[in-house]
Amino acid sequence: MPVSQKELTRAQFGRVASKYRCSADHTDMEDLDLLFRGLALDPGHRVLDVATGGGHTAAALAGNCGRVVASDLTPSMLREARGLAAEHQAGNILFTAADAEALPFRDDAFDRVTCRIAPHHFPDVRTAVAEMARVTRPGGRIGIIDSTVPGDPSLDAFLNGVEKVRDPSHVRSYRVEEWLEFLAGAGLLLLQAASIWKSHAFPEWVARTGRPKAVQWEVETIFLSAFPLARETFRIHTEEGRVVSYSDEKAIFVAGKPGGASAP
Repeated sequence: MPVSQKELTRAQFGRVASKYRCSADHTDMEDLDLLFRGLALDPGHRVLDVATGGGHTAAALAGNCGRVVASDLTPSMLREARGLAAEHQAGNILFTAADAEALPFRDDAFDRVTCRIAPHHFPDVRTAVAEMARVTRPGGRIGIIDSTVPGDPSLDAFLNGVEKVRDPSHVRSYRVEEWLEFLAGAGLLLLQAASIWKSHAFPEWVARTGRPKAVQWEVETIFLSAFPLARETFRIHTEEGRVVSYSDEKAIFVAGKPGGASAP
C-alpha cells in the first residue's frame, strides 16, 4: 500500500524532531513579532497553535495569553515542544496530537489560531484553513506564516523543486495570491499581509531534514547550477564552489472571522 503524504510527514519529522527544536530558522522571532502585533493578543485569550513543531510559537504565545493549546501530527515533535515549554517555564500550554485538516476541537473554541512555517507540508491547505476558521470564535483572528514563492513560474518551479528534493514531505509553497484565495475561500477577512526575506545558512538548512549526504549534495548542486534569475532572487551566496546561504520569502497573514465582537 502506498505511503500517504501524512504518514510521510510523520515519519520524516519523527526522525529529526530535535533538529527542529534547535533550528535557527524556527527560533528567529522577527516574523513572530509582526504576527503578534496583527493578532492583538490579550491575557484572557485561548489560543491554538496548529502544527506547532518544536513549539517555538506556542512558547512565545504563552507569555502573551491565558491558555495555549499546541497541536501537531507528529508525537515526537510534541515531546520536543514540551521540553521547550519547560525551558521557558510556560505552564499554560496543553499539548495534543492532531491533524491540521481534522482538528479535534469544537466550533468557535479559540480566540486566536496560529500556524507557522508548516502549511507547505499540508496535503490540502484549503481544508486546513477551513478547520482553523471553524475552531476560531466569531470576531477572532487567525495568524499564518509560511514560505512563499514568486509569481514567475520558473522561480516557483525552482524553489519548490529544491524543497521537494531536500524534504519529500514538502507539498508546495504557494504564491501570496494563492494564500489570499485560501483565506477568502474559508470566509475570512484579511486584516494584515506582510512579508520578510529570511536568510538560511545552507549547511544547517540542508542537513536539518536528516537526508543522506548524497541527497544533500544533490540539493547543493541544484543551487550551484541555478539560472541567473533564481540566483539573484533567492540571494544564493557561494564561496569556493560551495553554497553558504540562500534566502526565501516568508509571508505573514492575519485574518479575521466575521461576526461577534471585534477582538481587542
